[in-house]
Amino acid sequence: MKFGTERAAAQNPFIRYAVEAGWTCLLPEDALRLRGGPQHTLLRPVFVELAQRLNPHVDAARAADLARRVERVAPRIEGNLDAWEYLKGLKTVFVPEEKRERNVRLVDAERWDENRFHVTDELRFTNGTHRIRLDVAFFVNGIPVLVVETKSACQQEGIAKALDQLRRYHRQGPELMALLQVHALTHLVHFYYGPTCTPTRCAPSSASFAAPPTPRSAAAWSGTRKAPARPTP
Repeated sequence: MKFGTERAAAQNPFIRYAVEAGWTCLLPEDALRLRGGPQHTLLRPVFVELAQRLNPHVDAARAADLARRVERVAPRIEGNLDAWEYLKGLKTVFVPEEKRERNVRLVDAERWDENRFHVTDELRFTNGTHRIRLDVAFFVNGIPVLVVETKSACQQEGIAKALDQLRRYHRQGPELMALLQVHALTHLVHFYYGPTCTPTRCAPSSASFAAPPTPRSAAAWSGTRKAPARPTP
Protein backbone atom coordinates (compact mmCIF):
# COMPACT_ATOMS: atom_id res chain seq x y z
CA MET A 1 0.00 0.00 0.00
CA LYS A 2 1.37 3.40 -0.94
CA PHE A 3 1.27 6.15 1.68
CA GLY A 4 1.37 9.77 0.63
CA THR A 5 1.32 13.07 2.42
CA GLU A 6 -0.34 13.56 5.79
CA ARG A 7 -3.35 15.30 4.28
CA ALA A 8 -3.88 12.86 1.42
CA ALA A 9 -3.09 9.68 3.34
CA ALA A 10 -4.75 10.35 6.70
CA GLN A 11 -6.60 13.64 7.10
CA ASN A 12 -8.84 13.55 4.02
CA PRO A 13 -9.78 9.85 4.36
CA PHE A 14 -10.58 10.35 8.03
CA ILE A 15 -12.96 13.19 7.23
CA ARG A 16 -14.49 11.12 4.43
CA TYR A 17 -15.16 8.27 6.85
CA ALA A 18 -16.75 10.75 9.27
CA VAL A 19 -19.10 12.03 6.56
CA GLU A 20 -20.02 8.45 5.66
CA ALA A 21 -20.78 7.83 9.35
CA GLY A 22 -23.21 10.76 9.42
CA TRP A 23 -21.18 13.87 10.31
CA THR A 24 -21.65 17.07 8.30
CA CYS A 25 -18.39 18.41 6.90
CA LEU A 26 -17.71 22.14 7.14
CA LEU A 27 -15.06 23.84 5.04
CA PRO A 28 -12.52 25.66 7.24
CA GLU A 29 -13.80 29.06 6.11
CA ASP A 30 -17.41 28.09 6.91
CA ALA A 31 -16.43 26.84 10.37
CA LEU A 32 -14.52 30.09 10.96
CA ARG A 33 -17.56 32.14 9.94
CA LEU A 34 -19.85 30.19 12.28
CA ARG A 35 -17.36 30.65 15.11
CA GLY A 36 -17.24 34.39 14.54
CA GLY A 37 -13.46 34.50 14.22
CA PRO A 38 -10.35 32.51 15.19
CA GLN A 39 -10.57 33.65 18.82
CA HIS A 40 -13.92 31.89 19.37
CA THR A 41 -14.49 28.19 19.98
CA LEU A 42 -18.21 27.47 19.46
CA LEU A 43 -20.18 27.22 16.23
CA ARG A 44 -22.33 29.92 17.78
CA PRO A 45 -25.47 29.91 15.57
CA VAL A 46 -25.66 26.12 15.90
CA PHE A 47 -25.16 26.28 19.66
CA VAL A 48 -27.80 29.00 20.17
CA GLU A 49 -30.35 27.16 18.01
CA LEU A 50 -29.89 23.81 19.77
CA ALA A 51 -29.78 25.31 23.27
CA GLN A 52 -33.25 26.74 22.64
CA ARG A 53 -34.59 23.62 20.96
CA LEU A 54 -33.49 21.32 23.79
CA ASN A 55 -34.57 23.68 26.58
CA PRO A 56 -38.01 25.29 26.33
CA HIS A 57 -37.08 27.64 29.21
CA VAL A 58 -34.07 29.02 27.27
CA ASP A 59 -34.81 31.90 24.92
CA ALA A 60 -32.40 33.49 22.44
CA ALA A 61 -30.94 35.91 24.98
CA ARG A 62 -30.32 33.15 27.53
CA ALA A 63 -28.85 30.91 24.84
CA ALA A 64 -26.42 33.67 23.84
CA ASP A 65 -25.46 34.20 27.49
CA LEU A 66 -25.01 30.45 27.88
CA ALA A 67 -22.69 30.42 24.85
CA ARG A 68 -20.54 33.09 26.51
CA ARG A 69 -20.40 31.07 29.72
CA VAL A 70 -19.36 27.90 27.91
CA GLU A 71 -16.67 29.71 25.93
CA ARG A 72 -15.25 31.22 29.11
CA VAL A 73 -14.62 28.04 31.10
CA ALA A 74 -11.27 28.22 32.86
CA PRO A 75 -8.35 27.29 30.56
CA ARG A 76 -7.20 24.44 32.81
CA ILE A 77 -8.43 21.08 34.09
CA GLU A 78 -11.14 22.69 36.27
CA GLY A 79 -12.57 24.28 33.13
CA ASN A 80 -12.45 20.91 31.38
CA LEU A 81 -14.63 19.52 34.18
CA ASP A 82 -17.03 22.46 33.82
CA ALA A 83 -17.28 21.77 30.07
CA TRP A 84 -18.04 18.11 30.80
CA GLU A 85 -20.75 19.14 33.28
CA TYR A 86 -22.33 21.33 30.59
CA LEU A 87 -22.38 18.33 28.24
CA LYS A 88 -23.86 16.16 31.00
CA GLY A 89 -26.69 18.63 31.65
CA LEU A 90 -25.52 19.38 35.18
CA LYS A 91 -25.24 23.15 34.76
CA THR A 92 -28.15 25.54 35.29
CA VAL A 93 -29.56 28.86 34.13
CA PHE A 94 -31.73 31.21 36.14
CA VAL A 95 -35.29 31.57 34.83
CA PRO A 96 -36.71 34.88 36.14
CA GLU A 97 -40.29 33.92 35.29
CA GLU A 98 -40.03 30.91 37.60
CA LYS A 99 -37.63 32.53 40.09
CA ARG A 100 -35.39 29.45 40.13
CA GLU A 101 -32.42 27.77 38.54
CA ARG A 102 -33.13 25.08 35.95
CA ASN A 103 -30.78 22.55 34.38
CA VAL A 104 -29.87 22.99 30.74
CA ARG A 105 -29.30 20.24 28.21
CA LEU A 106 -26.78 20.95 25.48
CA VAL A 107 -26.81 17.39 24.09
CA ASP A 108 -29.70 14.96 23.74
CA ALA A 109 -28.08 11.66 24.75
CA GLU A 110 -31.30 9.67 24.24
CA ARG A 111 -32.51 10.93 20.87
CA TRP A 112 -29.25 11.23 18.98
CA ASP A 113 -30.93 12.45 15.80
CA GLU A 114 -32.05 15.60 17.64
CA ASN A 115 -28.43 16.75 17.73
CA ARG A 116 -26.23 18.40 15.09
CA PHE A 117 -22.86 16.87 14.22
CA HIS A 118 -20.10 18.71 12.35
CA VAL A 119 -16.51 17.95 11.41
CA THR A 120 -13.97 20.36 9.96
CA ASP A 121 -10.26 20.44 9.26
CA GLU A 122 -7.45 22.98 9.57
CA LEU A 123 -9.20 24.70 12.47
CA ARG A 124 -7.24 27.78 13.47
CA PHE A 125 -7.48 29.26 16.95
CA THR A 126 -5.77 32.17 18.68
CA ASN A 127 -5.97 33.46 22.24
CA GLY A 128 -4.22 36.69 21.30
CA THR A 129 -0.80 35.40 22.29
CA HIS A 130 -0.43 32.07 20.52
CA ARG A 131 -1.90 30.49 17.40
CA ILE A 132 -2.62 26.79 16.93
CA ARG A 133 -4.08 24.78 14.06
CA LEU A 134 -5.96 21.52 14.63
CA ASP A 135 -5.90 18.93 11.85
CA VAL A 136 -9.49 17.72 12.44
CA ALA A 137 -12.11 18.88 14.94
CA PHE A 138 -15.53 17.41 15.74
CA PHE A 139 -18.45 19.45 17.09
CA VAL A 140 -21.68 18.28 18.72
CA ASN A 141 -24.38 20.96 18.75
CA GLY A 142 -21.75 23.59 18.06
CA ILE A 143 -19.46 22.50 20.92
CA PRO A 144 -15.97 21.20 20.07
CA VAL A 145 -15.61 17.77 21.69
CA LEU A 146 -12.87 15.89 19.80
CA VAL A 147 -9.57 16.87 18.18
CA VAL A 148 -7.68 14.51 15.89
CA GLU A 149 -4.04 14.99 14.96
CA THR A 150 -3.17 13.10 11.79
CA LYS A 151 0.19 11.98 10.46
CA SER A 152 1.31 10.12 7.35
CA ALA A 153 2.08 6.47 8.02
CA CYS A 154 5.40 6.86 6.22
CA GLN A 155 6.63 9.35 8.82
CA GLN A 156 9.04 7.85 11.30
CA GLU A 157 7.90 8.57 14.86
CA GLY A 158 4.79 10.19 13.40
CA ILE A 159 2.57 9.34 16.38
CA ALA A 160 5.18 10.67 18.80
CA LYS A 161 5.32 13.92 16.84
CA ALA A 162 1.52 14.16 16.91
CA LEU A 163 1.56 13.70 20.69
CA ASP A 164 4.11 16.50 21.01
CA GLN A 165 1.80 18.73 18.97
CA LEU A 166 -1.13 17.97 21.25
CA ARG A 167 0.99 18.87 24.25
CA ARG A 168 1.82 22.17 22.55
CA TYR A 169 -1.88 22.81 21.92
CA HIS A 170 -2.52 22.39 25.64
CA ARG A 171 0.20 24.93 26.43
CA GLN A 172 -0.61 27.47 23.73
CA GLY A 173 -4.38 27.09 23.29
CA PRO A 174 -5.76 25.99 26.68
CA GLU A 175 -8.96 27.98 26.14
CA LEU A 176 -9.92 25.64 23.29
CA MET A 177 -8.45 22.46 24.77
CA ALA A 178 -10.45 22.91 27.99
CA LEU A 179 -13.67 22.56 25.99
CA LEU A 180 -12.52 19.52 24.02
CA GLN A 181 -13.12 16.25 25.84
CA VAL A 182 -11.13 13.74 23.79
CA HIS A 183 -7.99 13.97 21.69
CA ALA A 184 -6.76 11.39 19.22
CA LEU A 185 -3.73 10.54 17.12
CA THR A 186 -3.82 8.56 13.91
CA HIS A 187 -1.90 7.74 10.75
CA LEU A 188 -5.01 5.84 9.55
CA VAL A 189 -3.45 2.46 10.32
CA HIS A 190 -3.65 2.82 14.09
CA PHE A 191 -5.78 5.12 16.20
CA TYR A 192 -4.85 6.31 19.70
CA TYR A 193 -7.10 8.36 21.94
CA GLY A 194 -7.41 9.73 25.44
CA PRO A 195 -8.99 12.54 27.51
CA THR A 196 -7.87 16.11 27.05
CA CYS A 197 -6.04 18.04 29.80
CA THR A 198 -3.95 14.90 30.46
CA PRO A 199 -1.61 14.97 27.43
CA THR A 200 1.08 12.88 29.14
CA ARG A 201 -1.45 10.03 29.15
CA CYS A 202 -2.74 10.58 25.64
CA ALA A 203 -2.85 6.99 24.45
CA PRO A 204 -4.46 4.76 27.08
CA SER A 205 -6.41 2.95 24.38
CA SER A 206 -5.87 2.14 20.75
CA ALA A 207 -7.64 0.63 17.79
CA SER A 208 -6.27 -1.08 14.69
CA PHE A 209 -8.43 1.03 12.37
CA ALA A 210 -9.10 4.74 12.58
CA ALA A 211 -12.90 4.77 12.37
CA PRO A 212 -14.43 8.09 13.49
CA PRO A 213 -17.33 8.04 15.96
CA THR A 214 -20.86 7.81 14.64
CA PRO A 215 -23.34 10.56 15.59
CA ARG A 216 -25.25 8.04 17.73
CA SER A 217 -22.15 7.03 19.71
CA ALA A 218 -20.98 10.64 20.05
CA ALA A 219 -24.30 11.74 21.52
CA ALA A 220 -24.42 8.79 23.89
CA TRP A 221 -20.77 9.24 24.83
CA SER A 222 -21.39 12.80 26.04
CA GLY A 223 -23.51 11.40 28.84
CA THR A 224 -21.25 8.54 29.87
CA ARG A 225 -17.68 9.83 29.89
CA LYS A 226 -16.17 9.75 33.36
CA ALA A 227 -15.75 13.16 34.93
CA PRO A 228 -12.25 14.63 34.70
CA ALA A 229 -10.56 14.44 38.07
CA ARG A 230 -9.84 17.70 39.86
CA PRO A 231 -6.17 18.14 40.75
CA THR A 232 -5.14 17.44 44.33
CA PRO A 233 -4.06 20.65 46.13
